Amino acid sequence: MRFWFYIEDQVQPILVPVNQAYAGYSNLPKKVLGLRIEPFLFKGWDGGDVQAVIVSKEGEESSRQLTVMSDLAANPAEKLGAIDYVLLCVDWDHGIRSALPLAETLTAAGLRCVLWDPRGINDRRPYCTHGLKESRDVPLLLDELERREGKQKHSIVAVGQGYGAALMLHAAAHDSRILALAAIDAYASLRQSVKRTLPQSPFAPVILEMMNVRMDKTVGMECFDVAPVEQASSIDRNVPVLIVHLAQDNPVCTLGDALTIYRRLKSDNREVWAMFRDNSPESLTERQKEALADVKRLFDEESAMTSLVHWLDGPVVAAIQAPRIVDPARPVPSPDLQL
Repeated sequence: MRFWFYIEDQVQPILVPVNQAYAGYSNLPKKVLGLRIEPFLFKGWDGGDVQAVIVSKEGEESSRQLTVMSDLAANPAEKLGAIDYVLLCVDWDHGIRSALPLAETLTAAGLRCVLWDPRGINDRRPYCTHGLKESRDVPLLLDELERREGKQKHSIVAVGQGYGAALMLHAAAHDSRILALAAIDAYASLRQSVKRTLPQSPFAPVILEMMNVRMDKTVGMECFDVAPVEQASSIDRNVPVLIVHLAQDNPVCTLGDALTIYRRLKSDNREVWAMFRDNSPESLTERQKEALADVKRLFDEESAMTSLVHWLDGPVVAAIQAPRIVDPARPVPSPDLQL
């Protein structure tokens, strides 16, 4: 009995990953400095209502917006008008609030962002499937945007972080209306992420399998059912994909995860950026230096966010405006790289 309670304790944060930073706050903020918020509802994959908002820049700027605007004054981003909407997703719980910091950054550049609550309106969905089922909301959200504006084809870009990165990798693999994707701090597979968080013990494999049983019984999903790395290889070659690793000392999403996902991409326009705690490359092993050859080095989150804006203005807009390539993509490397 005690062992089963231990399994419950391990599984609960996976099934119900509550964002403690916003505990006690409403899911839908009424007012945010520097932002105009237009709420609307759409029907989710399970037939229930999902709260969403369109966010744009308005009024006095926030500190995040001022930072981006200062950079853009020196380094203009002049082509972003080619992007109609940026879909933003960060957390399952308080999905709209958790994505607002990213929205501040992007709206400062004049972009319109769409945020929603993957948990459903009024926390209607009791359990999280880490993008496996929630990603099915995305086509319905895009349908609603088309219906609202009477426009059949929008230029849609997706940006996800953490949970949202996994969800967006799923969505981009199945909906061709997503024309570019930035995945920040994505894990390669939920199973490996969960395994890395378990205490080192001879019983760890048994614990993991019992957790699988509990999750399958509750939501019809096991840890290994959620593998964003597998979705990455299904994303169309015409879609620019940016993999960004910002998390430090986080077993849930590692640099190895970022590189594994990056190597699986078929995209003709793929990039991988990473931030390191130690700024000295001499501290890396020779194998790591070889593995990191393609990585653009980041030194802080602030510069990462302004660089994201310029990535959208450069490679993404160019890809949106270019003719689509229909011939087969280059072969995908088979052996995964693990650091």
